[in-house]
Parts: sequence; structure tokens; C-alpha cells
Amino acid sequence: MNASTLSSSCAHSSLGAQTDMLSRYAGYFRTQLANSPALLRIAQAIRYQVYCLERKFEDQAEHDDCLERDVFDDRSIHALIFHRATQEAIGTARLIPFSDADLLQPIRKLLRENGLRARDHVPLATTAEISRFAISNHFRRRVGDNGAKEALASECRGNLPCLGLIQELLRQSVARGVTHWAAVMEPKLLRMLAAMGIHFTPVGPLVDHHGLRQPSYCSLSQMLERMKNERPDHWMVVTDAGALMPGNFAAQEQRAA
Repeated sequence: MNASTLSSSCAHSSLGAQTDMLSRYAGYFRTQLANSPALLRIAQAIRYQVYCLERKFEDQAEHDDCLERDVFDDRSIHALIFHRATQEAIGTARLIPFSDADLLQPIRKLLRENGLRARDHVPLATTAEISRFAISNHFRRRVGDNGAKEALASECRGNLPCLGLIQELLRQSVARGVTHWAAVMEPKLLRMLAAMGIHFTPVGPLVDHHGLRQPSYCSLSQMLERMKNERPDHWMVVTDAGALMPGNFAAQEQRAA
């Protein structure tokens, strides 16, 4: 085998691995908007499971109906990820648009309290805050406990649910002209996302927000380009094989700057 043939073979193998991850994701999971009262309650029930019971982020006693909700829910775009085999919702996340001037998003409030301004880092008109990103460990454990095949348990406990939620957030961002994401995250979560090829830029110091958190942001076009180079298999899932990479991303960012 000559060098040219070897290079072609390696490229074909790499593309196959990337496509395989996307196929596995599509086979195990699906996402949709929580755009009805019933679906929003499902998202809030997952948040209660994760933030009140699993992570102790919120006080369980303050949520008698076992739903975790706040003042931002009515103005947010909510996403759910479902496990196809059981049709059970296992995770949720939301986008809070920055265009709402009457109620500061959590990151803008925290930055202001530390003498910083979001507008110095992101274009307010086309930025949204990622919030309440939650995938239930209860479901992940139960998949294996119920005698499911080890491959299924591995998929549910791996990165695919997280990548799927990010795909849906990206889909909704593209549809709404969002060019930047902001978030207030645990340093551990930032490191986990970076290992998956999803890089955020820290803004200012750690802040006390239910424990130490790091305000951060990313440009979607730059984040996705770096992910494509570092983790092309993850990029395939997040962008749905490039379908969520519109050519006008850069133009949108320039207009918003």
C-alpha cells in the first residue's frame, strides 16, 4: 500500500467513524421543543430531579409540586431529549434570549455585580444564555439496572445525550439568528465540554452562584469550527452532519458586532 492509498484509507475510516456516531445518536435519541404546557412540565420535572434531588442545587422544600421553575421560563426556548426505545424524556435545556431588557439574565446580573458588562464581550441582540442544562443520572443508572444490553447502557451514560441537547440548542439558535451563547457554569462542566470540543471563553473571576461558577461565552461559528478540527465525530452530531452550519453565520456576527 502506497502513501496515497494509506491516506485515502485513513480518511475513509475517519469519516466512517464520524458518520457512525451520528447514526448511533439518531438511533437512540431524538429531541424536540417543549413548546406546550405539558411538555414544559416534563422539562421542569427533569429539572426538579436533577437540580433538587441529584445535585441539591435548589431547595427541594420550595417545590411542593416536584417542578423546578423560575421567572425566566415564560421567555425561554425549552428543549427536551428523549430516549427512543422508552419514549422517556431524559434531559432538558433552555435558551434565554438577551433581547429582553426588562429582566436581566443571570449571567448579565452576575457580571454587573462584579463590575463587568456583557456588551463588552458579546452582541446583546444576537446572544442567548444557555441555562438549566440537565440530564438525569437517575435514568442513566436505570437503563443498566433493567437488564438492558451493555451497548445501550453505554450510549445513555456517554456523551450522546449531551451532544443531542446541544444540537437542539444550535438548531433553535440558527432559526432565531443567535450568534453567541453565554452561560454560568461549574469549572468542572467547562472542562468536560472542552474535552468534547465545545470551548467557552471565561469572563471575569469565579462567582458565588449556588457554589463557585464561571461566567463564560462562545461565538457559535468559532466554537463549531474548532470542534470540527478537534472532535469531528462530535461536530457531526451537534451540526447534524453540517446541516446546522449556515453560511451566513459570519455575516450575522459582523452585523451584530
